[in-house]
Amino acid sequence: MGTRKPGDAVLGMNLLRKPLFWFVVQAIGLAAALMILGWFDPVRVGDTSDYEQFPFTTLAEALAHPRTFGYPLFLQLADALAPSHQAVAPLDFACHVLAVFLFWLGLKRVIPSDWTSMAVASSLFYSNIFLRYGNNLAADSLASSLAIATIGWLMLTLFAERPRYYHWCGLALLVFAAYQVRPAYLFLIPLIPLLGLALDWLVAPSGSTPRRWRSLAVNLVLVVLLPYLAFCTARWSTVGHFSLVSFGGNNFAAITCMYLTEDDVAGLPPDLRPVAEAVVKNRRELAQRNPDYTAQATRSYMAIETPFDLNIVEVCIPAARETCGHDWPQVNRTLWRLASAIVAEKPDYYATWLVKAFIRGVYMIVSEIIMNPVYFLLLVALGCVHVGSVILHKRSGRTTVDADPTLFIEINALALIAVSFALASVLLVIVTSPALGRFMDAAAVFLPCILVRALANRIHMVRNFAG
Repeated sequence: MGTRKPGDAVLGMNLLRKPLFWFVVQAIGLAAALMILGWFDPVRVGDTSDYEQFPFTTLAEALAHPRTFGYPLFLQLADALAPSHQAVAPLDFACHVLAVFLFWLGLKRVIPSDWTSMAVASSLFYSNIFLRYGNNLAADSLASSLAIATIGWLMLTLFAERPRYYHWCGLALLVFAAYQVRPAYLFLIPLIPLLGLALDWLVAPSGSTPRRWRSLAVNLVLVVLLPYLAFCTARWSTVGHFSLVSFGGNNFAAITCMYLTEDDVAGLPPDLRPVAEAVVKNRRELAQRNPDYTAQATRSYMAIETPFDLNIVEVCIPAARETCGHDWPQVNRTLWRLASAIVAEKPDYYATWLVKAFIRGVYMIVSEIIMNPVYFLLLVALGCVHVGSVILHKRSGRTTVDADPTLFIEINALALIAVSFALASVLLVIVTSPALGRFMDAAAVFLPCILVRALANRIHMVRNFAG
């Protein structure tokens, strides 16, 4: 056996003092726990076959498909590493860890303390969207990781001493990749310029000139908008449809068809009446087979959310195909037009939906965070440490509390990121879809960062009073 050198102990102690070491320990510990739980086995879901069947053969077929190319390309890459999708979950895990690391690098420009920024960024390891869906053969987790990386890269770009071309190119690429993996992340296009300007105003030293602000605004708008416009133009020239993908019309119609009655059909545009009549017929037949389904017009949120998938598969798509055939872009476009016409006919129903769906979304975000065991323990720890700080404060007899000088900027920056991201995501989702759990898990991803920064502040206060 070799003798242990004194330098080995010193090296070990030095490692324990490095935030990066504890970041890596968390990643390894999480991987080990997930492996024990069998998390790395791939799980098929309803959308899996759509991604597997994505046509890479011709550009026209690819651009006409109801899915974007991002996640099918990810599946192809994973299958090149291991057969039968066995590499999907490990690759998703690696992407998640890299995204959280990139977010930490960006967060260091806002939170200079390596320990605090590491702790805040590490909370993203345990997000619901990753733990619940990272092993699913669907786009949810990968898209969330790309969004995390995007916000991290945004901070790196904003607070670089002098942003270079690779900063702007990297930001454009990450935003583009996020919505190509999951189109629901299109909200990043308006969010990134607005969030970037708000963070720059909050975090950057005062005295920014109007010229710098204009330049920053123009750069942010161009890097997120130009790739989107270029891609949509390519689709328009190829399949005659100017949008990211031929999708969304079926979701929109699955909500609004619940307002439709036979009497409403006559008020719709003539070319949409055959589709509307087929929708009413399909709903009536579905109600006869399923006693829990209602064929009556309803404003009830749960009466619309619960049969959402049934309305897509058994009501709206078959109705559109009766008149449009199997040309998917045309089916999607017809359903979108039908949904818009129904909203114009019954705007009060849709307004009620938006209000109720927003409230439901907020409820889902809060409840799902509390149900996460890691975040629940964070809440408990924050409550306990806060009570301790209050007790120590009273015992100390001080009339003022020693301030955490960086708290104002840091916690408000985190709140700005978390709340704006959640709000933008929820508002985009509820326009055409219910506030389902996996959508709201994705919206809430940054909220635990606020908890960790608040906990760090309470710990700082306890140390102040105890010392």
